[in-house]
Amino acid sequence: MERRIYIIMTLFLGMLMNAQTGKVGIGTTDPKENLDVNGDTYTNSLYLRNPGEPTMTGGSFLATSANSLQLYNPNLETSGLFNYLKLSLTGISGAGLTDYDTKIDADKFLVVVHNYSFKMNDGTTNVALDYGDNGTNDNRQGSPDVTSFKSNGTWHIRARFTDSRLIALTSANPPRTYNNFTIDLYLMAYKRLITKQNITDINADLGGTNGSTQTINKPSGF
Repeated sequence: MERRIYIIMTLFLGMLMNAQTGKVGIGTTDPKENLDVNGDTYTNSLYLRNPGEPTMTGGSFLATSANSLQLYNPNLETSGLFNYLKLSLTGISGAGLTDYDTKIDADKFLVVVHNYSFKMNDGTTNVALDYGDNGTNDNRQGSPDVTSFKSNGTWHIRARFTDSRLIALTSANPPRTYNNFTIDLYLMAYKRLITKQNITDINADLGGTNGSTQTINKPSGF
C-alpha cells in the first residue's frame, strides 16, 4: 500500500512540476507541448477548439494557437494516412496484368490507381496494341482496363487493354507470346482512420444527353 501511494505521489509531483512550466507530460519528463502524451491514449470523444482551416506548417492533427489544423506529415510519423506507392512489374505477357494481389488489407486501406504506363523491359516505350490478337495493323485498339479491386480481403490490380494484346512496336511480325513488358503503376493507399461509408454503385442513363440536366440522388452517409 505504501508503495502504491509513493508511486502516485511521484507521478502527481512530476505532473505538477511540469504544469508550472505551462506543459504537462504523461510518460515523459520533457513535454514539448501543453500536453505531451508518450504512449497510447483511449478516449470516447475528441474535441478541437476553433481548429480553423488546415495549414501547410506540417506536423500532426493539432489545434494550435493560430486556430488552425496542421496537416499530417507522413515523413515525421510512423504510419502515414496517405501512402504513395510505385509498383513496377516486369516480365509481363502480352495479355497484360489480369489479377495481381498487392497484399494490402482492404479493411484498413483504400487503394486507388492514379497513373500508369506500359513499356518494354529495357525501358523503351516501343509498345503497341494488336487488336483481336490477329497480327494485323488495323489501326484499332481496345479500351484501357487499369483498376484496383478488392478480392479475399486484399486489394488487387488489373492493367490491360480489352480485346488487345501488347506487342513490340519495332517488331515486323510480333510473336503471339511476348513476355518482355513492364507496367508501372502509381498508387495511393488511403488509411481508414475514423469512419467509412459503404456506398453502393450508381448507374444513370443519360439518354444521349451531355448530362448537364441530369440529377442523381445523394448517396447515403453524405
